[in-house]
Amino acid sequence: MKGAATSTIVAIAASVAGINAFVTPSCTTNVKQPSSSVVVEGVTTDSTYDIADAPTAAAEEEEEGKIFDAVEKVDKGANVIEEFVYSDIGEELRQQQTEMQLPSDYDVKENDILASLFGSNERRNDFFCNVFRRRVACFPRLCTSNQHRKLLEPPMSGIDLPSLYDTNDWISLRKRGSRDMLDKEQTSYIDLTGYIAGGGSAIIPIIPGDYLYTAKVQIEHALGLEEDVGTSMNIYHSGPSAVALNIHYDAYPVLVLQLKGEKEWIIQNNNFGQKADDVTDWRNVTLTQGDLLYVPKGVFHAATGDPEQGSTHATIGLP
Repeated sequence: MKGAATSTIVAIAASVAGINAFVTPSCTTNVKQPSSSVVVEGVTTDSTYDIADAPTAAAEEEEEGKIFDAVEKVDKGANVIEEFVYSDIGEELRQQQTEMQLPSDYDVKENDILASLFGSNERRNDFFCNVFRRRVACFPRLCTSNQHRKLLEPPMSGIDLPSLYDTNDWISLRKRGSRDMLDKEQTSYIDLTGYIAGGGSAIIPIIPGDYLYTAKVQIEHALGLEEDVGTSMNIYHSGPSAVALNIHYDAYPVLVLQLKGEKEWIIQNNNFGQKADDVTDWRNVTLTQGDLLYVPKGVFHAATGDPEQGSTHATIGLP
């Protein structure tokens, strides 16, 4: 992804020190906890921090160079690792993560849909043992450590936008936090594609009848979720350099699967539970097709699409 992709994101990056590496540990690995943390409260989901508030052009160019020094190490696979993980979110924020009772045999199933999400059975097991409810983590589909072994194909890729337009009446149109519901009587499919090409985003919740609904149900079954609990799955289809949501946190943990193109993410890495203005460590990572990102509940983040071809990703909101 070229430097222009971060022109809207570098404005809120206070510092970028690179991506922390974490080699796949066993379930007995001890995780060092920070000395203190605070509870997330008093922050509104969506648009809590406006990433359009940019610094001077000179300062932005200098910061952008620092960011891409770190990002390209990930993109080029310079670190021979299984995944990239960030700072522990702390005991207080971990207490706010929802408990989820996984099936007792989840870790012995071979090549199920969860394994295909993460790329392998081992990655799936390590995630639930060592990462889930504790920290942000990125699982790249392609890096140096994966060149000599084949990872499982992701369960979803690309997007059939015409199909989703036809079957879904709940499409939301977004630009930098603004929100409008698509009205098919006033907005044709051609109008929708024009909106996206102009830097807009379509957020599409996967519902019965959509072609991706079967995958959603399979993921829920693999997680041992009852029908009345389930997950929320949304498709974010964005135009060039689009920013659908400003800096925000979600009220539930999220898995992000990149379906098409590239998307650059900026993610909180310290002062968890405080306001976005108080965060002094923001980390960047570029997702390419097949990459998976995990963001716990309460962690600030934002993303911007590829400046040339746009980007598509799926979010899986865990209960």
